[in-house]
Amino acid sequence: MEEISKRIRSLFVLLLWLLHCVGCYQIFQDLIPNGNIVPHPCKANYIWRGVGHNNPLGGGQRNPFGLAFHAAGNQWTTSLCQQDSDGDGKTNGQELGDPDCVWSRGQAPSKSTGLSHPGVCEPRDSPKCTAINISVDCALDKFDCDVINNVDTMKHEIRIPETSVPAKVTTYMCMVFDLPKNGDFHLIAFEALQDNLNVLHHIIVYGCDNKSENYTANKAGECFMSAQEGCDDIVAVWTVGIPGICLHDNIGIRIGTKGYKRAVMELHWNNPLKTANTTDRSGMKLYYTSKLRPNDAGILMVGQTNLQIPPGKDAFSITGSCPGDCTRKLMVRNIYVVTAFNHMHYIGQQERFEHLRNGSKLQDFAYDITYSYDSPKIYQFKNAVEVRPGDELKTTCVFKSTFRSKTTVFGLGTSDEMCYSFIMYYPAENVLIKKCTQWEDISTCDHDTARNGTIRGCPTNTIFDIRIPEHAEIYHSVMENCDIIGIYCREECKRVVMRIRKHPCFNGTVDKWIRNHLAELSIPEVPVNITDFYNALDSCDVDLQVAKSHVNCTMSSEGTPVRRNTGTIWTFLSFALIIACSIKTYV
Repeated sequence: MEEISKRIRSLFVLLLWLLHCVGCYQIFQDLIPNGNIVPHPCKANYIWRGVGHNNPLGGGQRNPFGLAFHAAGNQWTTSLCQQDSDGDGKTNGQELGDPDCVWSRGQAPSKSTGLSHPGVCEPRDSPKCTAINISVDCALDKFDCDVINNVDTMKHEIRIPETSVPAKVTTYMCMVFDLPKNGDFHLIAFEALQDNLNVLHHIIVYGCDNKSENYTANKAGECFMSAQEGCDDIVAVWTVGIPGICLHDNIGIRIGTKGYKRAVMELHWNNPLKTANTTDRSGMKLYYTSKLRPNDAGILMVGQTNLQIPPGKDAFSITGSCPGDCTRKLMVRNIYVVTAFNHMHYIGQQERFEHLRNGSKLQDFAYDITYSYDSPKIYQFKNAVEVRPGDELKTTCVFKSTFRSKTTVFGLGTSDEMCYSFIMYYPAENVLIKKCTQWEDISTCDHDTARNGTIRGCPTNTIFDIRIPEHAEIYHSVMENCDIIGIYCREECKRVVMRIRKHPCFNGTVDKWIRNHLAELSIPEVPVNITDFYNALDSCDVDLQVAKSHVNCTMSSEGTPVRRNTGTIWTFLSFALIIACSIKTYV
């Protein structure tokens, strides 16, 4: 009994230490410039989270910079900035993006690219650095998956031809390729074939429907997140920090005669220094078998695609949901989840992927208390988790933008952000569409494809088709009565705008969605000037808002009796309301 008590106490102490270390390096990251994006000296696209420690994740023995930082009282001082802690000829400030030693906590550093580690001498293999450097583990994690060695497991390798990497920060390259067609197979594992580690950020393979037979295969070209129409289903993924994915024993992704026959491979190159004269021929190794497993698997993506993350925030939360009314439409029967994982970029700090039913939480599918882009966690469930039509799937992302000087938005580059979660489930056929995301509160299921892209009563694809009488009346009323430059608010325009703002296409979130997605809408080729239309439509917004505020204030100060007999507090509040309304009205 005494021995058991000792073990429990030891485990408790260890748990406290681990919980402490989860947050300790994050605190110190804030105290140095660019502390959350210091690159690993020999693993491209990896971040050294515990900058002052020999362990990249923090904790344990300090490296030369960590010792100097501790000696400076854990503060970024001019003296510490000017030191060359690792002896490689560059000051700590030069390595961390503060070459002039002017940075202070809460500010955006003068540089956020071209950084290096202030505690590791570089180049590491130079005679000077070899003599003084700490031991740095440069080996990538090994893919551990027993089934890839089975005698019945076959391999299918795909690579893009050796291709020049453009001298720009973000590039997406796509290539259509054939999958094995000479039988009925299950895809059971996959790993990356990494060529140029300095630029390779992630790889996604999308399964295609039968329309893809007309697409040219084995020819790489630039693309925008999934290259071809009809190639939308994610079947394989790789990102920095994941050596490979080994599917649950109960599932496989169907390829061949009864499954996907073609796919698109998408590569994301991250080239922040805009390096020229470099190439890449990366790809994926797919493992498959003719010994079919009990269930066909699918991958469902959930998240939020409208991100506006202000700079200088310690914690900024954004939520994306696949609500219950949406899962009822997407799912024809129950599904069973076996794997889950989250995805953000470099200012992502925490992400939680929840499963709810009737408003009550059932469990977390994936909860990264401390999210690390280059050390993603894969959550696997030995006992599959049942999800029913009507259940809600919700992901919440927390971002830390203290080192950013501008708003961070959703985008493809690593300096942009994303907020996604993924589940792998079976049976695949029980989900009709493999994506359930939101743009603000507009979800995938708000798009009524049966009614030509209608969203909440707004015919998004035809609203500017003036061959339709109702739409022509809206367009011409605005263009003929309002200032197309958008400077002046005409009296006749106010009446028109007040009427048109009641239309489902021109108010609330749908109005914002259309403006944000104009380039993607199937707008007919008819003679309309959409820019002038919106300038004219918006020309009276300020005047109408002021008039609305004045009406509200008049009702509050004159139309509603003031309760003078209930004490001085009500008298004061009533007086303050009248003053506030007066300010609104006359400013």
